[in-house]
Amino acid sequence: MLLRPSRTPSVALPLAARSVGHNWHLPHKHSVTKRLDFVQVLWGIRGTGVIVMEGIERRLGPGQLGLYFPGNEHHYFSLDEPWEVRWWTMDGPLAASNTAALGLATGRIYQAGPAPDTLFRKLERAMRDVSPAGEYRASTLAYELLVQAARGRIRTATDQAVLEAVDIIHARWSDPRLGVGEIARQLRMHRSMLARRFRAALGVAPINYLINLRVQNALNRLKAHSQPVNEVAYGCGWTDPHYFSRCIRRATGLSPKEFRQH
Repeated sequence: MLLRPSRTPSVALPLAARSVGHNWHLPHKHSVTKRLDFVQVLWGIRGTGVIVMEGIERRLGPGQLGLYFPGNEHHYFSLDEPWEVRWWTMDGPLAASNTAALGLATGRIYQAGPAPDTLFRKLERAMRDVSPAGEYRASTLAYELLVQAARGRIRTATDQAVLEAVDIIHARWSDPRLGVGEIARQLRMHRSMLARRFRAALGVAPINYLINLRVQNALNRLKAHSQPVNEVAYGCGWTDPHYFSRCIRRATGLSPKEFRQH
């Protein structure tokens, strides 16, 4: 396990990588039971274990996800066979809200496909760098892992239009011309139908999914670069700097300049 040396990030990040791990549990091995103040995502690799979420035991096998949110009691254990699992934890003011905005929640097991080993290894390397630059890099990688987890879970959905909409969003999130109307036009369907099917499949409206992706990238740019605020806005898909400021304030309680200086 690699754990950030400080309890809180040395720089104010909206979503920060707290730790990352790769565990091989022998049969009938139990974790410590404790209440969390961060988000933890577990991704099954081999074998099957049990994670206890909200008092309910749920099996976690290869290619499956389970999550703990702040306030949840953390406890998991292996069964009659060795169990391999990768995991990472995130904190910061937007860790839980960003996770939920990507359609992921505690209390459920998600089919997500094979864990992205390369991304996990990149996060491990970034966590070894305890400088502010390393923390920025780890924050970005933790969010990339979160997006990969959400996209893997989405791949198990049966609504092909939703899958195509998600692909369009991730390919063009920084394009200011992209909105629900443009996505619906590409899919040749009415925008209200797209919004209804998207929410039914993922639990979040397509516009909120898109804005959340833009906000997270914008917050990282505000902290990691010295670009003028307006350039950050344009580079992340906003054409109106005032609307950009409202989105950032809604997410953080601060203006973009205040967030950069915080």
